[in-house]
Amino acid sequence: MRQSTTRKNIIVFVTAALTFTTAACTTPAPAPTPPEPEQVSFAALDADAKLLSHRWTAPDGVSLDLRILQAVRSYIESERTYSHTSDRASVHPGFWDVQSPWEATPIPEYGTVYHHILLIEPSLHIGEPVTEVLVCSNYMHTAISTKHAWIRIRRWLYTPLRIRLTTARPATTPALDYEHRLPYPTWNVFEGLEIERADSYRDNGRSMWTICDENMPGYNPEAPQEEELPAAPVVEPFYPGWPTVVEDDE
Repeated sequence: MRQSTTRKNIIVFVTAALTFTTAACTTPAPAPTPPEPEQVSFAALDADAKLLSHRWTAPDGVSLDLRILQAVRSYIESERTYSHTSDRASVHPGFWDVQSPWEATPIPEYGTVYHHILLIEPSLHIGEPVTEVLVCSNYMHTAISTKHAWIRIRRWLYTPLRIRLTTARPATTPALDYEHRLPYPTWNVFEGLEIERADSYRDNGRSMWTICDENMPGYNPEAPQEEELPAAPVVEPFYPGWPTVVEDDE
C-alpha cells in the first residue's frame, strides 16, 4: 500500500510540473488586429457612369465649380441616377443627408443628359438669405432599350432648387485637384449647405417649365414625347466632371 501511494504522488507531481512549465512557456496570443476603416464603395456609380452621363452648362462667367453649383449638380445627378437605378448606393456622398429616401421604380435610360442652369440668383426665403437655381435638363439624347428598338421616353425635366448655408453640417471641403476629374465626387459636397425644392413659379407669374421650354439650348419642343431613335444614344464624357481629392501622404 505504501508503494502504491508513493507512485501516485510522483505521477501527480510530474503532471503538475509539466502543466506549469507548459503554461509558462506558451506565447501569449497576439492582440486582434483592429479592423480597417470602412471604405466607401463607388462601384454602383462606376457602373452607371458607363450607361448615363451628365453634361452641364451655365451662364457666361459662372463657374460650374462654385460650391453652391457643385451642390446643385450633385443633387440632380444623384436624384437622376437613383431614379435610373433604384439603388441607394448609386448616389453621391451625403445625398441622403439632404434628401429623404423614396421608393423608385428604375427607368434604365441610356445616353447623355444635358443640364442647363438658366437662373441663379440670391433671394430671401422666410427672412433668410438663399440662392435660387433653376436647372433645365434636356433628355433628347437618352433612350431605353426594347427588344426591337431604342425608344426615347422623355424630352426634358426642370428642377427649381433653393440653397442656404447651415451650421448643422459644418463645411470641411478637402483639398481638390481640378486637373484630374471623375464622373462623380468622392467627398460630401453638401456639408454646410441645405438644399430643397423651390417654388415652380416666378414672382412675375411665369412658370419654371415655360422658362425651360422657351430657353433651353439644344432642346426641340416640336419633337414627340416618345420617339424611336435610329441607334443607341452616345454616352458622352461627363462635363465638367468632379475634381479628385488630394491624398494626404504625410
